[in-house]
Amino acid sequence: MANFNTHLNVAALLTGVSSASLVAAGHVELNTAIWLWFLGTIGGLLPDIDSDNSTSLDTIFNIFAFTVIIFIMRYISGDDFRDLSFLEVIAVPVVTYGLMKYGLRAIFERLTVHRGSCHSLLFLVLCGLATTQIISSVDSINSSNADMIAWLSGGFIFLGGLIHLTLDEVYSVDLRNIKIKRSFGTALKIADFDNILLTLAMVTAVGALWYLTPEITSTIERLSDWSMFNLF
Repeated sequence: MANFNTHLNVAALLTGVSSASLVAAGHVELNTAIWLWFLGTIGGLLPDIDSDNSTSLDTIFNIFAFTVIIFIMRYISGDDFRDLSFLEVIAVPVVTYGLMKYGLRAIFERLTVHRGSCHSLLFLVLCGLATTQIISSVDSINSSNADMIAWLSGGFIFLGGLIHLTLDEVYSVDLRNIKIKRSFGTALKIADFDNILLTLAMVTAVGALWYLTPEITSTIERLSDWSMFNLF
């Protein structure tokens, strides 16, 4: 299978070209394109979070933990809370990170196996819809483009993950000796049917998220129009 650098570089390249195309077509602004590029690159590492010793797991976990800490600090420092002391400002991030590292991450590592449920299209759909739902709830996004930005955010997470799975399958074919390795077929799959309970839970979560996500028709219509695309 492809290594960390290959996944990172190829995902960054292809999602970068994709986000640049959206700018050239007038669908998004440059700042939004950079955000989508970031999400696509992260998506390119996402399937390897089921590997307990992978660089992808460390990278994505640290980004996720940092994001959670920012949301918590923003929430507790809002108008409904009193001013925080120095020790509280230090303690909240440290405790949050500790709970995630030694609690949430440990549970996740116990429940998952490498090239299991996380190496599936179902997992990518789940992550994409979850991202769409989270972004759609951010109040600071321009209301006229909020739904499209939310769907594009989820779409780029899915795209990056799909690039990862495709690379793993390509690397399962030894072109020099014209043979297929035993790992072929374990990366790009619809779902992990060896773990039925987890798969059913993911299907249920996908159904719930799809019900909660914003309207998509207008986004499809806007993204279908490439008449303004400027190549040069």
